[in-house]
Amino acid sequence: MTKLVLEIPSKKTLEVLLPLLKHLKIRFTQVDPLIKTDEEIKEALNIIQKGCDMSNFGDALEYQIETRQERPLVLF
Repeated sequence: MTKLVLEIPSKKTLEVLLPLLKHLKIRFTQVDPLIKTDEEIKEALNIIQKGCDMSNFGDALEYQIETRQERPLVLF
C-alpha cells in the first residue's frame, strides 16, 4: 500500500478528483488545515514567540512520583 498526501489548489479541482477516487475505490481522508489565512499564521507565530511562564507548573517528576502508586497485585 502507498500513502500520498496531496495539496489540492482549489475546491473545483477537489470536486473533480473526489468522484475519481471513489470510482477507483481509493480510500482517502480529507484533512483541512487548522490555520487558513496569513493573519492567523502571524497571530500563531506571535503567540509562540511570546512563550509562556512555565514556573507555575512545578516539577513533573515529583508530581508523577506523588500521584502514581502501583496497583496491588491481585492473583486469581
